[in-house]
Amino acid sequence: MDRSGFTLVEMMVAFTITAVIMVMLLSAMEPVSNAWIEGERRIETHQRARGALELMARELTPAVVDTRMQFVMLPGELLEDSGANYVAENSPAIIWMAPVGPNGELRCVGYYLYRDDYRKFFRLKRIYVSPLENEDYYPKLVDRRDARNLMMRTDPTSASWFTETWDSTAFDEEDPYNDDAIVSTAADGVIGLWFQPFDLLGNPIPWVSKSDVHLSTELIYNSASYFQVATTEPFDNGESFAYLADTQMVMKGNRVPAEIEITLVTIDKVTLERDLEMPQIENEFHSNGSLDAEESVQLFLEELKSRGIHRAEVFTTRVKLVNGSG
Repeated sequence: MDRSGFTLVEMMVAFTITAVIMVMLLSAMEPVSNAWIEGERRIETHQRARGALELMARELTPAVVDTRMQFVMLPGELLEDSGANYVAENSPAIIWMAPVGPNGELRCVGYYLYRDDYRKFFRLKRIYVSPLENEDYYPKLVDRRDARNLMMRTDPTSASWFTETWDSTAFDEEDPYNDDAIVSTAADGVIGLWFQPFDLLGNPIPWVSKSDVHLSTELIYNSASYFQVATTEPFDNGESFAYLADTQMVMKGNRVPAEIEITLVTIDKVTLERDLEMPQIENEFHSNGSLDAEESVQLFLEELKSRGIHRAEVFTTRVKLVNGSG
């Protein structure tokens, strides 16, 4: 009986051909796989940025202020005096009070931009202070033992009402044994951040630090500074927001902005891993001292492109503050 089969040479040739085909298939699949992974990373970064914007908007909308409380926008670097590390140069920070706790309880909320070039950490940080979990860091609203306690007074030139008791422990979220940290990461891959406050007539509010008549200050917006807001039509000089000189008769504004526009610029992890140097934020201004957010963002994007970074995404939302409309 004649038995047919494959010779050893034929088997080796068949295996060789199969191996070559497999290598070719894997080589063809690798770019597709890498592209899919890169796409997933970009989507993840963008989703977190959108989520952070939505959270910020929800927390900003009910922001409150009165003679005992403050709403502040400030250069982020000022937080370094209170213990924060790696605050992005020329970036803003924002701190306020809002009824976002259980049963509408007041909480201190804030955001700022974190930048560690060595570790390639570019993060939007969230500040959240509860009077229960973080009593030592919570702003003082009342002191029954000392009614003249200066820590209870809002300052027309600083954010000390919020930051007076903050220290490095408050900002040390990386220590797993630190239960006193008041910060967390809201979004990764955030390399640019801008806040643009608007008055009741929809005009950008000038920075306090740009005012010629106000006390010397580095702040951007301060509810405890001295100012006046036009409600239905501009003042005689055409302006709709005016800072006032410090006199015996002048009173603090004690108002939150009518609206705030928030802009984030993000890049994905793949781009960060290319070890490219990220540009610093540069702020441009209108002639009245208000931020030109659109121009500032555009210049930042152009600087990114000049450094070979073409995948930056811009996310913007405009938040109407309930207590700033009346």
